Amino acid sequence: TGPLDGVELMDDPARVMTPSEPAGPPVARNTQLSCRVLLAEDGPDNQRLISFFLTKAGAEVVQADNGLIAHDLALSSQEKGAPFDVVLMDMQMPVMDGYEATHNLREAGYNGPIIALTAHVMSTDQEKCLRAGCNDYMAKPINREKLLAMICEYASRVIQHD
Repeated sequence: TGPLDGVELMDDPARVMTPSEPAGPPVARNTQLSCRVLLAEDGPDNQRLISFFLTKAGAEVVQADNGLIAHDLALSSQEKGAPFDVVLMDMQMPVMDGYEATHNLREAGYNGPIIALTAHVMSTDQEKCLRAGCNDYMAKPINREKLLAMICEYASRVIQHD
């Protein structure tokens, strides 16, 4: 760290720490999901992590490694009368990216909830996801509690309409 000449050392650092403001409304840590989720994600680490979060919370997860596979799975499940409750769509994928996959799904009449997953966090990126047809937006790195709360919210809307 370099020389500490002139640096005041604290005997009780907790005394001078200020509590941080909560980022938003508290989210229950024990959120339970009873839904089917299509996870369109090409990164193996993100696939494992997000799938773990979701399955531990009770969701059934089907994975797609690219947007084309996600597109085809979403449409075929809808045609079979068993659509996914929520689609999590990574926006940067090979073969077909999430923007194109979402746009194509909407053009084909897919009306289920699609949540964009992206590392791009500028407001223009969020607008681009929504313009492509996504219902909502989740920035990476993924916050487990926020993700589960968002999926719970959208899945419950789908279940109420059935």
